[in-house]
Amino acid sequence: MEFEGIEIERKDTGIRIVISLLYWVILEVVKTVLAVLVIFELIYTLITKKPPSEGVRTFANRALSYHYRLLRYLTYNEPYRPFPLSEFPPEVEPSGPITE
Repeated sequence: MEFEGIEIERKDTGIRIVISLLYWVILEVVKTVLAVLVIFELIYTLITKKPPSEGVRTFANRALSYHYRLLRYLTYNEPYRPFPLSEFPPEVEPSGPITE
């Protein structure tokens, strides 16, 4: 479903405003979770001299994908409501091997 060439009813816009406020709060929580994950990964790597586990990196990657979907919905670039009103998104890009 595209937004081009359609007229959006005021009632639908009102509903979207309420839902967008909910998603804005969720977005702020996700941003905080991502910030904590970045700090955790850096401290973990500093202490252990090893990269974070695959599970931690996959969780961070999925949280980042969710953050992206939230922003796309809030900016009218995606008409589909993100989680919790749909399925949690898959990773945009799978985690790759760590090399440096």
